[in-house]
Amino acid sequence: MDLRSGKPVWLDRPPPPVRAPALKRDVECDVAIIGAGITGALVARSLLAAGLRVVVLDRRNAGRGSTAASTGLLMYQPDSSLAEITQSHGRAAAKRVYTLGRDAIRELRRLSRELSGYPAMVAKRTLYVASNAADSRKLTRECARTRRIGFPVTRLTRQDLEAEFHFSRPAALLEPGGAQIDAYRFTLAVWQDCRSQRRLRLYQKTSVTQMSEDPDGVTLRTSAGHRVRASHVIVAAGYEAGRWTKTPLMKLNSTYVIASEPMPATRLVPLRCLMWDTARPYFYLRTTPDHRIIFGGMDEPFASPSRRDRMLRSKTRALENQFAELFPALAFKAAFAWTGTFASTRDGLPCIGPAKPGSRIFAALGYGGNGITFSQIAARLLTDLCLGRTNSDLHLFRLDRPLRRRPRRPRRA
Repeated sequence: MDLRSGKPVWLDRPPPPVRAPALKRDVECDVAIIGAGITGALVARSLLAAGLRVVVLDRRNAGRGSTAASTGLLMYQPDSSLAEITQSHGRAAAKRVYTLGRDAIRELRRLSRELSGYPAMVAKRTLYVASNAADSRKLTRECARTRRIGFPVTRLTRQDLEAEFHFSRPAALLEPGGAQIDAYRFTLAVWQDCRSQRRLRLYQKTSVTQMSEDPDGVTLRTSAGHRVRASHVIVAAGYEAGRWTKTPLMKLNSTYVIASEPMPATRLVPLRCLMWDTARPYFYLRTTPDHRIIFGGMDEPFASPSRRDRMLRSKTRALENQFAELFPALAFKAAFAWTGTFASTRDGLPCIGPAKPGSRIFAALGYGGNGITFSQIAARLLTDLCLGRTNSDLHLFRLDRPLRRRPRRPRRA
């Protein structure tokens, strides 16, 4: 099944693909990874650094699934607000989620400087915009919560937004610590870096059709009949992972994105940040190094690839109109438009850890709008799991994690 359609701007002039064969024989390893997108790449790099032998399998070419459709926004804030995470998991857990996200972005920035042929990642501020007056009041409370857990944030008024960002909304929160990347190019650069190590074997055009677990390990079988025997398996196949890992937290959505032609750099100065808003579904915005605007949103519950794809034309027009309403002086006709299917969770956090208690099959599923940040978190946590090391953060992202419920208020007499 296709994870995306249309043409992402990243594939207009893509770098040379990773050259790797299909699996044509039985192999053994310490860890097998299903999925060669950005999550699989980051997890593999961490495992290799720990000295483990790694086999990676993907039924496509590396990075050509959901990764190629990613808009590459790196934020430490999950899709859920700090208030919502606190309600579901408590204040200490909410603070830890923010801290892990901030640390992951710093690690990714360091990695980008080490990769040959990849331009260093650029730090960005994040602008979280109130869609209406009611949400403006929510942002005031969110600002106070963010400061209480030690993260810097500035609340902007309508006048502030009009003066600095040249659009009008009731309020916004401006926070440092974000970044942006070309997820597809970054993924290929990570694979090229990893492939210099003999402990990695990457196989493309290889579909896993069966998985069986026993007390000593896991056996994978491919559509061509070949076998992979591993001590542990990590499923990093995005929402397609549902075949191997189950969680009641997950739901599927389709998102829509447009990109402009390059514009004069001076016109984009007010937009040199990562932007999203409080509406659900929310819009999101960034610019590119060649001075394009990327604008997305209009998410829909996923029904089927055909229904998702039929809506691309109408969603493109709707996004153009929404952008024109926000920034009438910059309105554009889409030069690129694409749609992709992604998974999210009820609490906005990823699913990382054993598929079930005691299993050797692990999930690395960076669900949600900042999945790349979650992927880096998964790389560290799952490396510890494979090495048998205790990591106190794993409970935050377990697939069967409980969610607190707000107590019901007693009815008035």
